[in-house]
Amino acid sequence: MEIRSNTEKGEIVISDEVISSIAINAAKDVEGVASLSSKPLDVVSTIKQGSLRVMSPVRISQEGDIFTLSIYINLEPNKKVQVVASEVQKAVKESVQNMTGKLVNKVNVIAAGVEFPTTAEKESDNEQPLD
Repeated sequence: MEIRSNTEKGEIVISDEVISSIAINAAKDVEGVASLSSKPLDVVSTIKQGSLRVMSPVRISQEGDIFTLSIYINLEPNKKVQVVASEVQKAVKESVQNMTGKLVNKVNVIAAGVEFPTTAEKESDNEQPLD
């Protein structure tokens, strides 16, 4: 799927990968998002639909000129899911609409997990620099 627009000077094509990149970068900037996840809700139906991008953290569906995006995120510990998800929705919608000029109807945010720091990360955070 691509966004195609015809102008008097020719055709403009925006690929799914570009839309995904915009959404990913917007979501990464939201406080409370640890990383993005590539967990699809239903791998079998995704493959049956012919999608080769099963592992992408962003899913895009289109009806006419209206888009719906789904993005899978992993949260930082001790963050409120509702608050982070709402901020991700706002950031992704604004970024995609501003950069593509197309209407984003919905942004579905799927909290796929919580990323806790590993023991090694905890120890390195607790180390004090020597003076």
